[in-house]
Amino acid sequence: NEIITVGGHLDSWDLAEGAHDDGSGCVQSMELIRVFKTLGIRPKHTIRVVLFTDEENRSSGAIKYFESAKAENKKHIFALESDDGGFVPRGFRFQGPEAQRQKAIQWLPLFLPYDVYKFEPGEAGADVEVLAPLGLPMAGLYPDAQRYFDLHHTSGDVFENVNKRELHLGAAVMAMLVYMVDEHGLN
Repeated sequence: NEIITVGGHLDSWDLAEGAHDDGSGCVQSMELIRVFKTLGIRPKHTIRVVLFTDEENRSSGAIKYFESAKAENKKHIFALESDDGGFVPRGFRFQGPEAQRQKAIQWLPLFLPYDVYKFEPGEAGADVEVLAPLGLPMAGLYPDAQRYFDLHHTSGDVFENVNKRELHLGAAVMAMLVYMVDEHGLN
């Protein structure tokens, strides 16, 4: 009855396919589950992958998910979003009480060998932020943004411009964080 929500959004800007914004976030979220299965990890909590919709306009998908989550009356303990492109991961932005981010910072040495070094306060992402009234900590994947605005909301936001290795690195780092939250919690 305790849920960890992971997701991205299916809708994109109308100039292209939305491969980085946010097809990559959807793929990384689904890939996280494959990583767990491949490694034989059986989480303690339910990990729910949500492919939100309508983030680019009204966030009606996130609002509907919040209403559904509230109605099912299960405890949501963490939410993670990927909505900044499928680039090399550099860390996470944590939204919620500072004490919870400080607990996550204790895990930073596990991430440093993979050149993941940012565990900063910030916005988790438009879709999961809607869950804030549930009182759960949230995070957003923080990839290297050097090329993001070369593609974001442009005709160049296509599948051919997603680097498979970088996409998988993001999914693996997301899986690491979800694993740590699942095992140790943030409270």
